[in-house]
Amino acid sequence: MTRSDTKLETQDRTVSIFPLFSRPVLEWLFWLLLAAVVYSLTGGFDEPIAEYRFGAAGWPRALCAALAFGATGQLIYKLTKKRPLVDPQAEVEPEAASQSLSFRARLQRIGVFVAPFIYLYATPQIGFYVATPFLILAILLLLEVRKLKALAGVTFVVYGLVLLVFTRFFYVALPVGRIETFYDINNWIIALVRTGM
Repeated sequence: MTRSDTKLETQDRTVSIFPLFSRPVLEWLFWLLLAAVVYSLTGGFDEPIAEYRFGAAGWPRALCAALAFGATGQLIYKLTKKRPLVDPQAEVEPEAASQSLSFRARLQRIGVFVAPFIYLYATPQIGFYVATPFLILAILLLLEVRKLKALAGVTFVVYGLVLLVFTRFFYVALPVGRIETFYDINNWIIALVRTGM
């Protein structure tokens, strides 16, 4: 048996057997653990609200369920998608190819992971309505969207939908900021979105 046959046989084995502690499974476990931790924290503010039968913890719990559902869907997708076999004649080893991320790509991944944490820290200070468009824009820039029309359009549409759903339709009380200037801007945005109601 030649070296290339051994490589191909090893590759076939990895395609047919999905290891229990592979990256997709570990990612899935991480998201489930995060959803469970956040869900457990909602018990501290589960107070009844007049004319809203799900209480104060309703939306956070729904988001936890959506997170668990999305993580499970991603795992199923990764388990069922066909992974391409590596050409045995190729000179680059599969392990070397997967580890050859550039410094810029690593920095980009870290940025996508860290941006939501900065957003969570800034939101109580400057308010949800001011911080959210900046988060959307930051994520788009980190994902290398550079066209001005795409940046403006996606930010406007996503932010507009968030405002309509949470502020106009469901009257969810979102943080308006502790800093006076931002507090005033957030309240002005709320009043603008609820105009005519």
